[in-house]
Amino acid sequence: MITVYEKTFDANEWFVIANLILSGILIWKLPKVISAIESAAHFTYGIFIGMFFDHTISIKPWDFYDVNDTSAYQFIDFLSYVMYGPYSYFFIYLYVKFRIAGYKNIFYVTAWTLFAVLIEWFAVKIGVFHYDKGYHMAWSFPVYMSMQTIQIIFYHVHIKLEKSR
Repeated sequence: MITVYEKTFDANEWFVIANLILSGILIWKLPKVISAIESAAHFTYGIFIGMFFDHTISIKPWDFYDVNDTSAYQFIDFLSYVMYGPYSYFFIYLYVKFRIAGYKNIFYVTAWTLFAVLIEWFAVKIGVFHYDKGYHMAWSFPVYMSMQTIQIIFYHVHIKLEKSR
């Protein structure tokens, strides 16, 4: 049975679209600190992680929550996964720009994790996510923290491989 939460084009769709447009403009305007291929890789990483986790825990057998207006997959759901890409890009962009290293990594990842949970909270409030099937936002904290840590490791592995060429 498909659950319908909303039947109109409203805040949750505008949130996704505005995020994509504003972040796209910002990515375009910011000075480049990483190569285009690295940018694409980190952008894609964000999309993949969002889709992987959402499609792992928001479908059967767990089916913890729904995304956007219905429990059925819609085009706006795809766009909401694409929305993770710019956040992932900005995460690594600022990491490189400010040369985060050593113990600063802990603070950087923690700050971004708190920011991600804040964005998720707002997305829940406007109807992007519907946690009425048992999901708890507190579960997102370790997911964001671990995926951001893995992204930093991915970045450093890439740099090391690039230097060894």
